Amino acid sequence: MKEMERPEAYPITYGVLGLLAFCGPMTGYDLKRMFDHILSPMWGATQSQIYKELKRMQELGWVEMQREEQESRPDRKIYSMTEAGREALAHWQTQPPTFFQLRDELLLKLLFGSFGSPEALLANIREGIRFHEQRLLAHRQNASLIPPANQPHQPSGRPDPYAAPAEPDIYFRLITRFAIALEKTYLNWLQEAQETIEQEQED
Repeated sequence: MKEMERPEAYPITYGVLGLLAFCGPMTGYDLKRMFDHILSPMWGATQSQIYKELKRMQELGWVEMQREEQESRPDRKIYSMTEAGREALAHWQTQPPTFFQLRDELLLKLLFGSFGSPEALLANIREGIRFHEQRLLAHRQNASLIPPANQPHQPSGRPDPYAAPAEPDIYFRLITRFAIALEKTYLNWLQEAQETIEQEQED
């Protein structure tokens, strides 16, 4: 395939590639589960997006797919990273990241709060508090699921379940701490916003 014909890669592409590099061969379903547990603080993905990226990476030669037969069930499609994929992941690390952009409808509603009722704003804030409390709990629970660093793999490329326990990966641990800190900060701000609007109503 000529260079100009190659599909473009996006951050989500490297998210999928990085999970395959770290965890070994997985199905699309396994990748979605890992996305939800590990990458959700910085990047979300639907099942269809993940399969789209796997197809993109197959075209790029970054992953390979093997079918695993199952009795009374459809064959499982197992995806594994190629050497070209490993080189692409290393090259991506040398490129500058795009700037952080926060897109949050609740913040947008509050920005134009003068055009709505305080009751509606408070209802949205209370819902936001419930949502971010659940997110904070999920991130704290996911902290126990951080994969170990340099986990030994079997010849198939999958992690060796019989290997001696290893320390959690330092980079995954840093991101988990960021996710927890972010949710705590957002919750503190939401509670402050709630108090401010409630006091404004009382005056």
